Amino acid sequence: MPWKLPRWMTSRSEEVVPIEESPPPKRIGLALSGGAVRGAAHIGVLEVLERAGIRPDLVAGVSAGSVVGSLYCAGYSTTQLRGLAANLQWRRLARICTPRLSLFDTTRMEDYLNELLEGRSFDQLNIPFVAVAVDIVTCTEVVLREGPLARAVRASCALPALFTPIEWGDKLLIDGGVMNNLPVQVLRDLGADYVIAVDVMWASGHNRRPRNIFEMSLQSAYAALRTAYRESHDADCLISPKIPDLSLTDFSDVDELLARGKEAAEGALDQVRADLNLAGAAP
Repeated sequence: MPWKLPRWMTSRSEEVVPIEESPPPKRIGLALSGGAVRGAAHIGVLEVLERAGIRPDLVAGVSAGSVVGSLYCAGYSTTQLRGLAANLQWRRLARICTPRLSLFDTTRMEDYLNELLEGRSFDQLNIPFVAVAVDIVTCTEVVLREGPLARAVRASCALPALFTPIEWGDKLLIDGGVMNNLPVQVLRDLGADYVIAVDVMWASGHNRRPRNIFEMSLQSAYAALRTAYRESHDADCLISPKIPDLSLTDFSDVDELLARGKEAAEGALDQVRADLNLAGAAP
């Protein structure tokens, strides 16, 4: 008969201690709002998030947010995005056209973006990205996630009456901000566990007085779009740069927009780190 140790001598060694497993990391979604030239503030936000080691797993963009988001997801660094924003001019994006459905034709925007994106489609991006538009015929939100990327971004930027609407199959697409200028739920539907939303159309304070018909038209349109923020309170973290005094149309404000985007993101970092259990992340 084999010899055994007494039970009291083996109970401690045979005791199974459960191993505590860390919860899986949250999938981070980043929603970037529309806001014309104010979209440059998105770049300042991205700089701060990157420096803190916080990188999105999914990005959804509307209008100007779709421009920044598409380039970022294609692999452009924030330094490169800064350079592009600093050198951008409206004549590179649009030209006056014979009024029919819009005042400005944005073919130049599509061509320029196609050059920057090297003809990429959505499935060729480093980070999954979607652009949000609206079908003006059916008045429904359209989430663009496949096909030619530059054309999708152009559709998401097609502010009604100002910029050319885009034919997309049987749809006629306009700026997604008409119905949803901060697509938080879109990211949830795509599997994001934690959504950071960046709103560059901050409403408090006094907006700059329009100086010409273009600024008047654009500012009036975005004033109407303030109703399209039904999802802003659904974000886990809402970053709203304080930029109402900066122009929607003047690219000379880009440096200040970048600075205020950084300032707003830095103010939100503690919350994001705590929510994502990144308290020890590098500053």
